Amino acid sequence: MFDFIPIAYYTIIYYNIILLVIFFTWIHTIQFSGFTKETFAFNKKATFILFWFTLLYMGLRPFSRHWFGDMGAYSNLFYSYINGALPLNGNDIGFYTMMKFVSYFQSAPLFFFIVDVLYIVPLYISVKKWFPNYYFFAFLMLVASFSFWTYGTNGLRNGIATSLMLLAFSYKNNKILKYSLFLLAYSFHSSMLLVIGAYFLSSILKNSRIYFLGWLASIFLSLVMGTFWENFFMNLGFGDEDKLQGYFGEKELYADSFSSTGFRWDFLIYSSIAVITAYYFIIIKKINDKHYRHLVNIYLTVNAVWILVIRASFSNRFAYLSWFMMAIIIIYPFLKQVYWKKQFSIIGLITILYFSFTYFMNIFIY
Repeated sequence: MFDFIPIAYYTIIYYNIILLVIFFTWIHTIQFSGFTKETFAFNKKATFILFWFTLLYMGLRPFSRHWFGDMGAYSNLFYSYINGALPLNGNDIGFYTMMKFVSYFQSAPLFFFIVDVLYIVPLYISVKKWFPNYYFFAFLMLVASFSFWTYGTNGLRNGIATSLMLLAFSYKNNKILKYSLFLLAYSFHSSMLLVIGAYFLSSILKNSRIYFLGWLASIFLSLVMGTFWENFFMNLGFGDEDKLQGYFGEKELYADSFSSTGFRWDFLIYSSIAVITAYYFIIIKKINDKHYRHLVNIYLTVNAVWILVIRASFSNRFAYLSWFMMAIIIIYPFLKQVYWKKQFSIIGLITILYFSFTYFMNIFIY
């Protein structure tokens, strides 16, 4: 569908279109107060356009082994299924079973489109459940996130799994559906076990102050005991053992792909944006929203684990186990309660500031 776009500029065009959407959104937030018919109409129309653009542009992207990471490897596996291979045993059986089912239609483009349907639609449903009148702003924050494009075109299993986790979190009272989505997410990527564990831990231990202190402590522990934590999690067998050996043990091999290894202060600062926002609303403003506190506690737990292994090659894949929640952690309080007179215009400014990191890193650095 978009084959007329030069493949070398395909990703850059996406980020520039999102930049334009954010600019016009900011103009809208300046012109209106946030509680008008125009605002509600804008929310529905803008979400409709953004949703279909993102789904079609990402899901119908041209085939490329070079520009879209693991697309070639997934394509090879898909064609092996067409030729009669059985789904891989072991972890992520849900993803491979889905791939095998789609292979009966003998269309790789259909497979990649379905992958992005499973990646984007749960996000759309989640924000509609959380923010009935302002879901556009939350959806925009999600698709403008630093790793959103990457996990819809490269880390496919992880992308789908995290979207299913967000959808599960949006079901506050339906535990059967929530836990079913937990299992489904785990079947697509076994790393979700860490997120699920953080969910149940924070269901028991609810004091957010402890999690903030634990997050700070993880920075110190990582600085003084980094190698110990890498070995510790590798010995636990977290995730796929062969991949972990690569993530932790072969820094030189993957250094170019991940730009640099060592203690990633840039990514730590990026992660801290959500931490600072949550601290302000929970500790200073004393927000009385148990669901938000629960989400924050999950984020702090999983992000702290990533900080402990921050030196690992491809540690951004571990970071994504918390980063997929960042947009919601940041925007949630602004869409749930009015704190300031010109809060609607502040929301527009937040989208610009949040996307600025995404744009800078993906356009100028990578």
